[in-house]
Amino acid sequence: MQQRSGALVGALLLALAIALGPGGAIACSMLNNDNAEQRGALLADPASVKKMPDISMQDAVAECNRSFVIQPDYLAELNETGSFPDETDRIPLCFIRCYLQTLGILTEEEKVNKDVALALNWASSSETVDECLDEMTGSPCEKAYYLTRCVMTRALVDGKSKNNKRK
Repeated sequence: MQQRSGALVGALLLALAIALGPGGAIACSMLNNDNAEQRGALLADPASVKKMPDISMQDAVAECNRSFVIQPDYLAELNETGSFPDETDRIPLCFIRCYLQTLGILTEEEKVNKDVALALNWASSSETVDECLDEMTGSPCEKAYYLTRCVMTRALVDGKSKNNKRK
């Protein structure tokens, strides 16, 4: 499952790169504070949300990039480190929110649709989603970004751990 998450991170960035074309315009808490009730409030009710998006990842990138133009160097930084170079720039943060909402990972009510997140391999496990919910603080765009930063950072750490074990 961890391989699939790494592949999804790569697929997201590939989709972003394709949609943007050439020249187009995460520290994560590892503490498990066992905030089950608080986390539960951030999860969408599976019975009331879509199971899969009606749009491809590439189309979601293109759609969101119309409103929130994200620069390729930001994407490269996100891919390499799990975070954006300037976390105070609201446009890339809102791009992430738009992207997650367009795919159905994040609802209009700012709740996480765990089923879609896992079905799209956006997150490596249910536990990752649950633990990264703790990072969802701030404005709606910040919440989406901090969630993404946590999920991506975990995918990068998991990938490095696997690579070290192979050596």
